[in-house]
Amino acid sequence: MCAEKSRIEALILDPENDYLQPYFYNNPLALRCELGRGAAPEEYLTEARRRAEAIRALLLPRGADAMIFNYWMYDWSDSGEAEENVFSGAEAAMEARIGEETRALRFLLESMLRYRHVSIRGLGSYLDEDDPDRDSVRRDRIVCYSDGRGFDDAALIEAQIASENSLEVGLVSFENECILSVYDDRGCDIVFAAPEKLVEFYEKLRPFFLDFDLEEMEKRYRAALNEISRPS
Repeated sequence: MCAEKSRIEALILDPENDYLQPYFYNNPLALRCELGRGAAPEEYLTEARRRAEAIRALLLPRGADAMIFNYWMYDWSDSGEAEENVFSGAEAAMEARIGEETRALRFLLESMLRYRHVSIRGLGSYLDEDDPDRDSVRRDRIVCYSDGRGFDDAALIEAQIASENSLEVGLVSFENECILSVYDDRGCDIVFAAPEKLVEFYEKLRPFFLDFDLEEMEKRYRAALNEISRPS
């Protein structure tokens, strides 16, 4: 008999869970932390790395159990106009676009060859139903399992901080039932699968909270407290 899935695993495997950025605004059990601080660029990035590692150590002390990422597919054969910057002779823009797509495909293939994985296909995009380009865009969520082998969590987080990875990687803890998603050097979102886990980590994560969203996070904390205090 298969072991029962943790709530966070059930969440990331659920096709009804779009898990679109910004994660904080799309999930009522999410918290948002600030990473980069400081006036000088070097100081800002150093602080972003330090705070990201501290948050990772809190949530994933034994490393991630799974990694998720969105793989976006575009119908490049669809009819369309030339892009202005490429048509005008900006070869660097063309190379950058090709390079981004190449890195994304390489990351997809390496991850799927290296790890046991599940693909959740045909998820929603940011395009409205009446957008003429809607059928030209597809998104799959790939869930890769560590199975005790481990991921290079630090390298994955560093790539997100440096905005070198367009795949929106999230690191998952089955024990702490959360997803840690660094969106860039500014900050990260933590999505919990259960209110008791949000309550458990709320005070531990408070030193990292983004002040701008503090009022909303306090509302979520109180709502989670009320949820777990209700008689079963």
